[in-house]
Amino acid sequence: MRKVLPSHLGILLIVMTLISACGGGGASPSTPTAEPTATTLPTLEPTATFTPLPEPTATRFPVEACKIAPLAFTNVGLGFPPASYKLPSLGDVKTVVLFADFSDVPASQSPEDVFSLVSPNAEKFFNDLSYGRMNWTLEPHFTWLRLSQISSHYGQGIRTYEGHLEFIQEAVTLADADVDFSSADSVVVMVPVEATGIGYGPAFGAYDGQGYTADGKTISNGITSGADLPAWGFLWLNHESGHTLGLPDLYAYQYDYSNYDDQHRFVGGFGLMGYIDGKAPEFFAFERWQLGWLDDDQIFCQQEAEQTVSLTAIESAGGAKAVVIPISKSKVVVVESRRPLGYDADLVKSGALVYVVDTSVYSGQGTVMVYPILENDPYRYQSPLAVGESVTVEGVTVTVLEATDQGDTVQVTVAK
Repeated sequence: MRKVLPSHLGILLIVMTLISACGGGGASPSTPTAEPTATTLPTLEPTATFTPLPEPTATRFPVEACKIAPLAFTNVGLGFPPASYKLPSLGDVKTVVLFADFSDVPASQSPEDVFSLVSPNAEKFFNDLSYGRMNWTLEPHFTWLRLSQISSHYGQGIRTYEGHLEFIQEAVTLADADVDFSSADSVVVMVPVEATGIGYGPAFGAYDGQGYTADGKTISNGITSGADLPAWGFLWLNHESGHTLGLPDLYAYQYDYSNYDDQHRFVGGFGLMGYIDGKAPEFFAFERWQLGWLDDDQIFCQQEAEQTVSLTAIESAGGAKAVVIPISKSKVVVVESRRPLGYDADLVKSGALVYVVDTSVYSGQGTVMVYPILENDPYRYQSPLAVGESVTVEGVTVTVLEATDQGDTVQVTVAK
């Protein structure tokens, strides 16, 4: 597949983030990977019980030392505290879904058919990954709204903050008489998949108190779809909604166009904010921690010495989920356990995954980097450490001592 990077990067930071932070790089891939209707969802019970690994024997340091600040936050970014004006990640969250067509591309499908490309799978994804903490509902308004301009006008508009805002506001205004937006947390505008003038579907994000308005309310986050929707399926919406939750892109905005794999040199096939078609799309532990899907007591903050910690797989609920080692004010090393479970069912190797989070690095430039980086393994699928394997990153050595179906026991040594 080929993805084309939007050309507006570097104009303004917020514009760069809002427009380039879009599903898998901007434009639609040249060939679909699978028909959305053929997607089989995994069985994942967020409240399922598991056999706990041995309790860690290490000394706990204050977890606040591992809550690095969001130094490169441009409406999306990693770090604590997360921005309060982004889409809520806990409790009941409602997104209104509108359907808009154009005089040059009138809808050929029913709104219900288009909606089925994302629902109910997208809602289930966030419910599962949050371990039941986020109850995300999509509330569709099954009426085609005819926008005032031809489709290419909006295809150009999504490349700027003002144009994207105009796009969403026009659809919201047309629907306002029949839709109650007063309790909505965000809006998605879906267009006919034949509208090739709108090549991709990005997220929209405004700063606190800014955005589109309806029913006396200003909403700061939104999404519009594009012609690439059938290629990506429901995970497109979860990726873009990840931006409305505040998460950055983990793939590379600038890469060798003759080598597609180079676009995924940071995290490979791990994490939905990196590669939608990856074999391990579940969010990283650090992302889930930032979103409130993991509690502080599930994070083992280690500042020094050598410790042994037992981690349960990130794909299952409960237990200790990550060892986090602060390196600087903006950088931590993170260790988590990955298993071929849930949405990671296609993962080819289980083990302890080690990565660096650097909140001074902007979206699309390598905020997260997975280690080790191995030859002939561009998607990092051999990076999870098995028993006896180890890696040293930023002066931190991680060795796996034991592994079970539930997770990994790791020895973490911090060099001084």
